[in-house]
Amino acid sequence: MRLILTILCVVLIFASCEKDQQNEVARKFISFDLDSMIVVAENPSAVVSLANLTDTDPNNDVDKLTITATGSSDEQVKITLLGSSEGVTTGTFYSQDGNSISVYYPEANVSQIANQRFGTFTFSITHVKDSLMEGSFTGTLVDTSGILSPRNASFGFIRAIVTAN
Repeated sequence: MRLILTILCVVLIFASCEKDQQNEVARKFISFDLDSMIVVAENPSAVVSLANLTDTDPNNDVDKLTITATGSSDEQVKITLLGSSEGVTTGTFYSQDGNSISVYYPEANVSQIANQRFGTFTFSITHVKDSLMEGSFTGTLVDTSGILSPRNASFGFIRAIVTAN
């Protein structure tokens, strides 16, 4: 009888330790280290613009994902990724292919960029589920006015909800 009671008590203890199922809402943000300055921007906007092949404008002939956010110190971050007709999928995007990042500092009226002509930029979409997209990035941003020296962006991470334009 004691053996049955002991087994019953152990089963009840382990059954009561079951983890509660909760739907956790993931925090949406951009964060990266820009030469020891941490940039954090909550709730970025990520908008997909589909290619328009019916007009004469060659600038809109590819799909484009535009991510914008304002940092905690009013930095304005903009990331542009050129894509294909497959939508937002995992993969790596490079600045030499037309992808870009810019950080604008409104108080100083200075912008640092990485694109095909200046700096370097690598963005990897690491996870896509429904409309939630996660990615990481690195790069070297250049101030084209010459006021600031080039700055390294490292440990970049983004989680955003992607919407269609």
